[in-house]
Amino acid sequence: MERLLRLARGLPPYPALVTGASGRIGRRLVEVLLAAGVSVHAMSRRGDIDVPVGMRLYVADLARDQGVEAAVGGVATVFHLASHAPRAADLHPENNPQHQTVTVTGTWNLLNLVSAADVDSLVFASSTRVLDGSKTLYAQCKAEAERLVLAKSGSMKTTVLRLPPVYGFAREGSIAQMLAAVDAGRMPPLPDFGDKRSLVHVDDVVQGLLLAALSPASGGKAYTVTDLQQYSTRQIYELICRALGREPSSRAVPPWLLGLGAGAGSLLEVVTGRKMPLNREKLNSLRRSAYFDAQDMVRDLAFSPLYTLEQALPEIVRQYTRA
Repeated sequence: MERLLRLARGLPPYPALVTGASGRIGRRLVEVLLAAGVSVHAMSRRGDIDVPVGMRLYVADLARDQGVEAAVGGVATVFHLASHAPRAADLHPENNPQHQTVTVTGTWNLLNLVSAADVDSLVFASSTRVLDGSKTLYAQCKAEAERLVLAKSGSMKTTVLRLPPVYGFAREGSIAQMLAAVDAGRMPPLPDFGDKRSLVHVDDVVQGLLLAALSPASGGKAYTVTDLQQYSTRQIYELICRALGREPSSRAVPPWLLGLGAGAGSLLEVVTGRKMPLNREKLNSLRRSAYFDAQDMVRDLAFSPLYTLEQALPEIVRQYTRA
């Protein structure tokens, strides 16, 4: 935390704007900024979030360009984290048309306003899905928003950070979902798919955001932020088991049986209209590699991860058992 506070104190002595302030990354970023004494303009479509000292809440809709101009006034740094958050019951969350509305149209509207204001730096939180060959609307919209952001690098310093799955939460995100499934006995002992994947702790996302905002070297560039580790789905499963005080089973469900279950889950979703715990899309995600090199962050911005998943899991489990 101390490293994050030191970085935050290096920001210009003006308010920082955080879009998507009610999201899980936005909440942590706002917490760090306020703890460092940075004034925050927090933008959210929801008005039901706490407003601590040092924070001004702006209930605004980026997609409709409503209430945004007031939030931009007087800020020097913009952290653009706003993104569409699909409902848990959404059968096809990565192809929801709201991604176009929020991510592309919303980013366009924000950029038009901050370009006319005296903003020093804008950092946009994108996704590594733009790098893995995904054809989903989510990935396409993130890629289009990246192009819009980087095209503005002449009028202010703009930077894109591509994030893999983010951990550090007891009840939110894919790692927290796997933790809950293992704890409830709903996660079978997974086989080794031979996959390789990247992850990142939320505090290291915050570190990356601050470094990108502060460094002159980051202008007009896109970086990938990870904890510099390489995981497999099986390894993540084993780490979670041990963090819960359980020894992972040495036996694993045969891949063909998982495939059968995934096919049945997808069929049930079509028949019932309800989301199933396992379907073909989820199984493909579990066995598909998604590993990304983050050495540019280390070289250009002196990025040094604060956590690995193994180091972070005890605290995640502690929060999980208390929630």
